[in-house]
Amino acid sequence: MAMARSSARSDENTPLLLDVESIDSYDIKPDPLRVSVSGDDNLKLVAVFVATFDTKHGNTIEWSYPKGIDLDGVEFKSLASGLHHVLKDFIYFKVNDYYGLSCYEKISVSNVQERGARMKSVGVLASNYHQLHLHREFLQRQVRAQLEMPGDYGSLEEYLRHFPQRVSKALSSKSHGTQDTHPDGCFSDFLQFFGPHIFVLWKLALLHKRIIFYSPPPVGEVCHRVYCTSLLTSHKLDSRSIQTEHNPFFYINVADIDTLNSTRTYIACTTEKIFQMKPNLYDVFVDSCSLHTQSPYVEPLLTVSRADRDRFEHLVNLRSNHLTTKAMWDGSRAEQDDLGFAEFFSELNTVLFRTMMDVSSCDDHVMTIETMTHLGLDPTQDRGFISDLAVLYGFDVVVQRHTGLLCVTDCFCCDQ
Repeated sequence: MAMARSSARSDENTPLLLDVESIDSYDIKPDPLRVSVSGDDNLKLVAVFVATFDTKHGNTIEWSYPKGIDLDGVEFKSLASGLHHVLKDFIYFKVNDYYGLSCYEKISVSNVQERGARMKSVGVLASNYHQLHLHREFLQRQVRAQLEMPGDYGSLEEYLRHFPQRVSKALSSKSHGTQDTHPDGCFSDFLQFFGPHIFVLWKLALLHKRIIFYSPPPVGEVCHRVYCTSLLTSHKLDSRSIQTEHNPFFYINVADIDTLNSTRTYIACTTEKIFQMKPNLYDVFVDSCSLHTQSPYVEPLLTVSRADRDRFEHLVNLRSNHLTTKAMWDGSRAEQDDLGFAEFFSELNTVLFRTMMDVSSCDDHVMTIETMTHLGLDPTQDRGFISDLAVLYGFDVVVQRHTGLLCVTDCFCCDQ
């Protein structure tokens, strides 16, 4: 039988974090999901485009380069639903096999034909999303230029041709030796916004749940929440059986419903509240800081445990001490904070998976209460999380209870 889950509080002696020195020291180490900027292939752009709102035809692609790239649907991603309510924004999205970033702006005009407002987005497409944030500053300048002097696309064509060489040179000349691998400040904002619920999102992401973040415009910040959640699952184990990396969809709209229906796991965001009325499309719907589900199997995962709160408090303290130390040496506070945050979860997952592998290889396959406690988990409330994790990743693990042993699933980890 599948194990029952309890909302009981953990023991008062539950450790704040994993009993691992590297995490307690909030060390900065190589990020396993970081994409090297030494090769042009990682920075190569597929296309650049200008999207506009036309009072007669609606959202349209005004111009794109090179020709022949399928941009169907890009006009509705880069000019997201409800975007006309804000003056500026940026949007991450996915179309077909490409990831995109666009910058939007609206200005007032006296042109009657445009009904007093001109709205455009300028964006790029790439084969992956890891370095898209490097284009944001340029796109912000270009959307303003396109609004003020429409039709001049020369700078966009040149940018597409020469960006890899230009950015490689700029990054290699950085004095502090780190790379622009994450949008500055996105992790610290993520931490402050969700508080202890960040560990609920961590568990959901590790379990490959379908997560939709909802927010009215602006869209950029909620796109960063998708990005941060997708990185909560990174680890350093060289194991093909532990595939945790997500390919986030970022911004989605109703045109993506068929795709979502056929996708087993994803992380996305939307400005369209109608998605909440379609529970078959998601496991968890995140509205601001509130997490909702229609699934009785997912519901227990949404409760913040005492161990989660303790771990969050300790993470905040580690982060504060780390930033204070870094501020004495250089000015890269936001970037170092982001790298430290990503490293924390990478270490957390590495130790968790390594422990489950070790337990799985033991003769009795028992995950003891003491082991769960040392992992910084609630031995009662997180029992269901470990159970689901073992099933998903194929660990032969029996989870111990105060009153005996309980198998993860029927006949999965024992002969009963």
